[in-house]
Amino acid sequence: MHAASPTPPRAPDLRERRRREMTRVIANAAVALFERDGVTATTVDDIAAAAGISRTTFFRHCAGKEAAVLVDDAGLEAELIAVAEQASSLHPRQDLEHAWDEMTALFDADAAGHDRFLRVRRLMNHNPSLMAAGLQRDAGLTAHITTALHEQAGLAELDAHAVAEGFSVSMRITFDEWLRRIDRGSADVSLRTVYREVRDALTRAASGAER
Repeated sequence: MHAASPTPPRAPDLRERRRREMTRVIANAAVALFERDGVTATTVDDIAAAAGISRTTFFRHCAGKEAAVLVDDAGLEAELIAVAEQASSLHPRQDLEHAWDEMTALFDADAAGHDRFLRVRRLMNHNPSLMAAGLQRDAGLTAHITTALHEQAGLAELDAHAVAEGFSVSMRITFDEWLRRIDRGSADVSLRTVYREVRDALTRAASGAER
């Protein structure tokens, strides 16, 4: 059985496009400062100055300096939550997987976005506060997907939690494996390819198939 295609998301309006662009400017400034000076030594004021904005504007877009680089300026998280809200109660995991498979292609096409993402993942591996903030953000997305599956898609609460957590694990392994391959010299590997391989590996692991 194939998962149903989610309803295509509406294109962002002008206000949302401007918000995303500002978020991107802040994120780029923060990443550069974190790489040069370290996360601990960098302040919110440093990031705001580098981005050419006020401290007030910074906090209008980001909760703190760690949050400045953990951004979703493409709006993919909101799309995943929307897919969860529309998911079929018969195959909710497949609906999420189908949507994420399509989103990884968009991610691969955004060279600047995935370059920044890789830099942030490397920074996370060497800074506990940034790693903690990243894990907290991931947990927040999983919680939102769980709520959407339960309250909008009609799954039992435990089922919704299991689907969301399982899907979250596949995303996390995909990003970890993608970074590992790139850092070992596979510069041309696509996130979409890695995701499909991870999904197959998790299926084998769940079924106990020979590897």
